[in-house]
Amino acid sequence: MNLEKLLTQWNDLIPTLQALNVAYLGVTTGIFETLHTQGKLSIESLEEKTGIESEYLKRFCMAAYAFDFLDKTEALYSLAPLGQLFVDENTKQKALPAAFQSVFYPLMTSQILKFAKTGGHLHTFPPFEDPGVFPWMWAMMEHKFSSLFLNEVLPKIPFIEEIDRQGGVVVDIGCGNGWLLRNLAKRFTKLKGIGIDVSREGVEQAQALSIGQKERLQFIFADFFACSLPPKVSLFTFSRTLHHLWSEKSRLVEKLAAHLESDSKVLVWEPLWPEKLDYLKQDKLKPIAFQNLHENVEGNRLLGANEIEGFLEACGLSVQKFQLENGLDAIFVGTKG
Repeated sequence: MNLEKLLTQWNDLIPTLQALNVAYLGVTTGIFETLHTQGKLSIESLEEKTGIESEYLKRFCMAAYAFDFLDKTEALYSLAPLGQLFVDENTKQKALPAAFQSVFYPLMTSQILKFAKTGGHLHTFPPFEDPGVFPWMWAMMEHKFSSLFLNEVLPKIPFIEEIDRQGGVVVDIGCGNGWLLRNLAKRFTKLKGIGIDVSREGVEQAQALSIGQKERLQFIFADFFACSLPPKVSLFTFSRTLHHLWSEKSRLVEKLAAHLESDSKVLVWEPLWPEKLDYLKQDKLKPIAFQNLHENVEGNRLLGANEIEGFLEACGLSVQKFQLENGLDAIFVGTKG
């Protein structure tokens, strides 16, 4: 390893991180979206439409211009092609997670530092103290994982078509802003969905985003263990949430087992902790090591494949495992009988 070269590479990353931070501000302040819909605007017009204080707005526009997110013609600013990446429907699913994570990861790191000596935990998600960050965490999760769900997970669960034909119920445990159920409801016209989460902000966002699907989708702010369920549930889904509930594994097994019918299924989607520590040296698995580090802030840890399989078997289910192409995640399908 050439250490001098590595140090240079690290320092060369700083302008990229700065650019992503500027992009994060452009998205979260609404400046990018305003310019996307309104076209060229003066600072005065942009201030009126976004409510951003004039001096902060001026300095943001200068920075966004420097990083090629904005163009400037005389006194008017407009969104440059690079800025369009964060608002265009065809590109924002890849662009937004990069901008969001450039801000979220340092926030997570500061929380690790806060609790590192006391061994304390913050039993909440997102694990931040600034509520202004919460809505964007859910947006990041949606944009980062919905395409993976549609392109890789959905083709591996063809039984969802039969659930739809029967008008079955899908219960999403730890639903966040409801992106999984909203995606299912767009593609299947008869199935119903119930999303449950202990994050009020996530549930409120889910309710707002599913206004056109209210007849079939319901989102509930509740503890899953205290929540009553319909008489028949066709599918329970844990979309990267099982590790959040692992400390309550016994209660979870008990509740699921009590509500699983002869044709019920359970879908678990998780980032997998590798069997051997040396595997984390692989570039594709290094994100797993960092996630497992910051999961401790919430008192969680990532799970191994054998643990997830054992959990589903304890619920009385036979298990199929499918590795996703990213090499990080796998899905497990538990089937009754």
